[in-house]
Amino acid sequence: MQKTYHFGVPAMLVWISHILMGILFVYLGYLIIEGKKLNKWLGISLLIIGIIGALYHLHIWMYEAGQKSS
Repeated sequence: MQKTYHFGVPAMLVWISHILMGILFVYLGYLIIEGKKLNKWLGISLLIIGIIGALYHLHIWMYEAGQKSS
């Protein structure tokens, strides 16, 4: 079983973050289906999660590309 991900990030941290994001997405989906207005903090949370995810994956992509060219 894998204990860490890229750059030594603990697997447990990755799993917990995915579970929490999944719960958030379920909650947001419920609010949208019920036609309720989303709070501003939920929008800000999604924006931050998206930016962090995009930057992390871009970083891994650039790191892997650098390793292949070496």
